[in-house]
Amino acid sequence: MKKLLLVTAIAVAALMMFYGGVSALVNQGHGLGKALLTFTAVIAGGVGLVWMVKSGR
Repeated sequence: MKKLLLVTAIAVAALMMFYGGVSALVNQGHGLGKALLTFTAVIAGGVGLVWMVKSGR
């Protein structure tokens, strides 16, 4: 039960961060498609940096 609650909380937090980031970009004047693309590129870059640091390259 605790594991399910933790997974649910993480999913809700990730969804709120996604919505907040994309809505901030849209409010700055980007179109929805461009905002989604920018958000995806930033997340992919962050994941890539973490992966490179963890692998010891």
